[in-house]
Amino acid sequence: MVLPAFQDYIDELALGRTYGVFVDDTGSPGLANTPSNLHPERKTWVAVIVPPDVMPEVLDCLPQAVQELGKLVGADEFHFADIYAARGQFKGVDLQIRLALFEFMAYIFTTYRFPIIVQTFDPESLADVRARIGAGLPDQCPPFDFNRQEDSALFFLMLRLKWFMQLTPTYPDIKARVFIDEGYKRNGIDLKLPTFESVFLDGLISFARSSEVLPIQLADFAAFALNRVQLIGGKPKRGSLDNRLLQILSGIACNYQNIEQRSIDLGRNGPLIPPRLNSDE
Repeated sequence: MVLPAFQDYIDELALGRTYGVFVDDTGSPGLANTPSNLHPERKTWVAVIVPPDVMPEVLDCLPQAVQELGKLVGADEFHFADIYAARGQFKGVDLQIRLALFEFMAYIFTTYRFPIIVQTFDPESLADVRARIGAGLPDQCPPFDFNRQEDSALFFLMLRLKWFMQLTPTYPDIKARVFIDEGYKRNGIDLKLPTFESVFLDGLISFARSSEVLPIQLADFAAFALNRVQLIGGKPKRGSLDNRLLQILSGIACNYQNIEQRSIDLGRNGPLIPPRLNSDE
């Protein structure tokens, strides 16, 4: 059941007068076999931006899609890490059906062209930013602890979203309602960020379950897609599943607004993404 206050926010989005921003996290901190192109302790936040003119359609269609998912495989939510790994509600589901779910969501993103904004920090990049900003970046700005890459990446993602909203043609008249997948904060929490009131409605970011605020599942897909492409791209050898998934996800590359895009040759041996500098130190 959607919390009453959040239902008010969703009803507001359904009027088509507000941007919807949906955020999820990714990265594989502590992964034993992290490819050399990635820092093993990186933390990434990913935001999917749904413009006001398509927000009502998204809110209308997603429940239908989830309902069809239940009929097809018995699951009640699109959770793409589980779909990929055939675990949880997707245990035992045929690979071709699971790939078809990726194709379906990729089609949604290429059709609606949802902009995607990304922010990543690892201990090295965070230390570099803190050194360059100096006293301009305090240790804390509650609830954010800028000594932690998770907190810093989320805060800087909010800054990137603020800059995005300031460039929209209807700024400052049309603002955004922001939902973040629960975890960093529990379901039902609103955080007020006063300096963001010009772009976020009421200056709020809201934490919710993706099973209740369904468009968060769009962010789940965008976050998983980014992380999986990075992991596959760093592999010395790729299997047929790796290449097939890269083909499916290549169609949404242009949705990502602030990360480097490359053309790749799937027939080439070796990593598709070069190692990080000093990755062996």
